[in-house]
Amino acid sequence: MKYFIQCCLVALVLVTVSIKSFAQLSVGGTPPGFTSDISRDQVEKVSFKQPDYELLRHQDDSVSSLGVPERMGITLPANISINNAGSWTKISNTHRIWRLNIEVSSAVGLALYFTDFYLAPGDQLYVYSADKSFLIGAFTELNNRDNKLFATEVVKGESIIVEYVQMINNTEESNFVISEVLVVYTPMPFYNNSLNVYESKDQKSSMDINGDSGECEVNVKCEEGDNWRDQVNGVVRIMAKNGSTAFWCTGSIMNNTALDFTAYLLTADHCALSSGVYAKASDLAQWIFYFNLESMSCTDDTPVGSKSLTGAIKIASSSPVGNEGSDFFLLRLEDVIPNSYQPYYNGWNAQNGLSSSGVSIHHPAGDVKKISTYIIDLELSQWGNTPETHFMVSWSETVNGFGVTEGGSSGSPIFNSSRQIIGQLTGGESDCENTSGRDHYGRFFHSWDKNGLPDTLRLKPWLDPLTSGLRVLNGSYNTRVAIAQFVADETVVPVGSLVNFTDLSSNNPDSWSWIFEGGKPSISNIQNPGAVLYDRLGSYDVTLIVTNEYGEDSVVLSNYIRVVPAIYPNPTRNTMHLLVGNDGNEHIITITNSLGKRINEFIIPAGNSTSEFSFSGYPAGLYFIGIKTQGKKEEFHKLIYSPL
Repeated sequence: MKYFIQCCLVALVLVTVSIKSFAQLSVGGTPPGFTSDISRDQVEKVSFKQPDYELLRHQDDSVSSLGVPERMGITLPANISINNAGSWTKISNTHRIWRLNIEVSSAVGLALYFTDFYLAPGDQLYVYSADKSFLIGAFTELNNRDNKLFATEVVKGESIIVEYVQMINNTEESNFVISEVLVVYTPMPFYNNSLNVYESKDQKSSMDINGDSGECEVNVKCEEGDNWRDQVNGVVRIMAKNGSTAFWCTGSIMNNTALDFTAYLLTADHCALSSGVYAKASDLAQWIFYFNLESMSCTDDTPVGSKSLTGAIKIASSSPVGNEGSDFFLLRLEDVIPNSYQPYYNGWNAQNGLSSSGVSIHHPAGDVKKISTYIIDLELSQWGNTPETHFMVSWSETVNGFGVTEGGSSGSPIFNSSRQIIGQLTGGESDCENTSGRDHYGRFFHSWDKNGLPDTLRLKPWLDPLTSGLRVLNGSYNTRVAIAQFVADETVVPVGSLVNFTDLSSNNPDSWSWIFEGGKPSISNIQNPGAVLYDRLGSYDVTLIVTNEYGEDSVVLSNYIRVVPAIYPNPTRNTMHLLVGNDGNEHIITITNSLGKRINEFIIPAGNSTSEFSFSGYPAGLYFIGIKTQGKKEEFHKLIYSPL
């Protein structure tokens, strides 16, 4: 087997569809549809014609030796919007939800590409598997871009739910079009990321799907990765889009001499090339970058999870030199990398030398992060006709395996013994069936300033913006970025209460973005936003995003504010007053004595926020007030009746 760089390969099969569609930078939360009483059968479904998976795999096998990135899926045209598909459900006087079930039979997973994407402040978008075992979102106004493009990471399974939560009286209007559906047909690692959030009665138990890399590969969690923990945090998996095709590649976050932590990412030029055509700017805007995708342990390939960002801009590459150059591709991510992702900005070495030992860290076949080790001197090589554009490496067996490279490893960094990047992977012959095969890495030395004179063909202008003349720079964490922290004066409050939030962020942030799920106001850009009203029962997330000149950080406290009914006075001498808030739902109230006997039951109609009950004629003692709201579990509260 082997892969990578090559143009003008084979034409892809056109796949027709039968119809008329991501933790990713998000704020978390639980979609209302998770707890809705509406069954999945009542949600409109759009079913796409199943692609010819056997033919796609045959195509992949036929070009695996020609040198191409690892294809993992194809896109199907969709043109789905909230105006031409889906089902609307009013869930309260203030909110309604739009849901759509998208299905492609036998798909490993599905992802969505959006155009005309704009979410109004307060509106939210979620995507989750139909069995509710995998959830991404909530996506919010934070995901809006000037180009109005967006994409989600892959959601597990052949059937997914798209759920849009709309504020009914919002002063702005959201809009989006699901322009394409990505159908993933190759194995990839998933993790059950929503089981701790909610379990439904009809939820299917499903095993995680592992990646498809060779058994000889070595997880970075093994002891081989112990001396490279920082560098591991700088390597990311890339889901690269080019037209109607998606590929796996690997890249690395890069440091620069200004130490301003610009989100530069280095990968291979051929990761943007498919059938002789380069990815357009609109394609790059929908690339997905996965951070922290690692296994649970050395021997277990189950991923512990990942976080991702969407979108990048091309800065420089070895094209149009193409195969004659060093095969580098430098991007700048559209988002500032949150400090919570723990990104390590890897160092580099642009000197003219040969390393005698080091490693490569990569995502073979899109799998969890692996590490390959060399202890034999690198040799100079070339990929095209230009001499010495590449290194050639021979891998070495280690304690836990024989790390090699595979499709999906394209663009991965190779490090010297000083933990500096000296090149990125183009291709070669190694795999688990041929561990002695040698691989070729485009030399950082050549990429620095030898592909041509324009800045768009060199790394030097971007990684040495100070024109310092440095050719060696160590990696570092962004320790100067603002760190988000906050506290509320109360976290369990009666409905109708005001909660005050205080910013405790460090490193001198200069901007603040608050998101108060269930609160009024729902957003704020003030450092200390003052009082927030909570007039609906439930548990709500609070998000704070802070920035300074060195970057961005965010913190999401899940279910931080718990809003409970107001029952007063307590103890009561006669009448109990009950306040359930302004959520637009009907509430069923039960009253049970200390012996477990239900003494009364009544309903607070939808639209009413208060009620009362007289205990006159009942014996003094302890009572339990049960409150059942549609789609939620019944809650019980203690009340003491002590008459005169």
